[in-house]
Amino acid sequence: MRIVMIVGYPGVPWETDWVKAAGHAGEVVRLSNTEELTWPQVDGAPFLAQDPDDPRHYQIKTFTWRPSRLLGRLSHVLMARRYQQAVKYVAGKYGPVDVVHAHFYWAHYLVAMKRDMGMPYVVTEHHTSWQGHWTEPPPSPLGIKRARELYADASTVVTVCKSLSDKIAAYGMTGNFEVLHNPVDASGFAMPDASPRAERDTVEFVSVARLAPAKGFDVLLDAFAAASREDARLRLTIVGDGRERAKLEEQAARLRIADVVTFAGRQPRTEIARLLHESDAFVLASRAENLTVAVLEAWCAGLPVVTTDVGGHAEVMEPHLGHLVPSEDTAALAEALRAVAAAPEAYDRQRIAVEARKRFAPEAVGAELDRIYRTAVAGDRARS
Repeated sequence: MRIVMIVGYPGVPWETDWVKAAGHAGEVVRLSNTEELTWPQVDGAPFLAQDPDDPRHYQIKTFTWRPSRLLGRLSHVLMARRYQQAVKYVAGKYGPVDVVHAHFYWAHYLVAMKRDMGMPYVVTEHHTSWQGHWTEPPPSPLGIKRARELYADASTVVTVCKSLSDKIAAYGMTGNFEVLHNPVDASGFAMPDASPRAERDTVEFVSVARLAPAKGFDVLLDAFAAASREDARLRLTIVGDGRERAKLEEQAARLRIADVVTFAGRQPRTEIARLLHESDAFVLASRAENLTVAVLEAWCAGLPVVTTDVGGHAEVMEPHLGHLVPSEDTAALAEALRAVAAAPEAYDRQRIAVEARKRFAPEAVGAELDRIYRTAVAGDRARS
């Protein structure tokens, strides 16, 4: 089976993990959206560039000039044609494409691709805008219209948690929806030791996310300040960058916790893996999520997690995995931080890691994708 995977956020870990999961179902050729081509251009297709280190990974140049609604719609049509040309190029080079798999509701170009090329498609939806929170504006009326058409014509719409499926259903959407959790490639994460950790003078918390209002770092800093006033051992490392960084650093200084909170900035996955391995617990105070990969990665590294009851977190949290607290509840978050810090050894890190790696492994998700892809192909042949 040959799958074309189209993604819109090149370089983020979840992109690679979904490609690896799909790779357990067949041969995957990846198209990553980009505003500028940075790899060698493909002969005869000036909008495509090939990864010099991965011959089945291509950049596809997107249209970014949208000075008006009319021209924005025109660029959408032109981009749909460009995707079709790219898939035709892949089919000509590698052989017939069986199914196209794209992400997010703006992959509306798949409707035209199926109509014009007779090619079935699968969509993975994991955009937080459907959660309807002020930090993540909901889709526009045009976005909702396109999503309705996209979902209805898809072989399968994969949502990463039931909470997301329910939110989409509230918009009156129809389609073949299935819940399939995000895959996590844990091969770069060290397995925690079975033996208890040696006692040390600090309790290290780590948080990994972009520094944006939806991630609730302002709430986390308030809670951490309250918790650390009662337990001076607490330390926090925040990994990530974004428009809120300066404001958050000022908040940490105002709360007098700048000496125990480290803003590490954006880090490569190897460094994140090291920080997870060396920490005692993971914390994320999100206001809006679906099923954040950062929490799943923390479990794959063996860490107990303190996070908020938003999106699909309640669907995967269990008592031996950490604490779930209400969003925006500073007091509850501070209490959960203190509870973990009081007895970090109470969590079986090896059990957490083993269970998470089995549950979210690319091969486990890939087995489900294999079934989904084969259903798409069989349905297309039946219609033909």
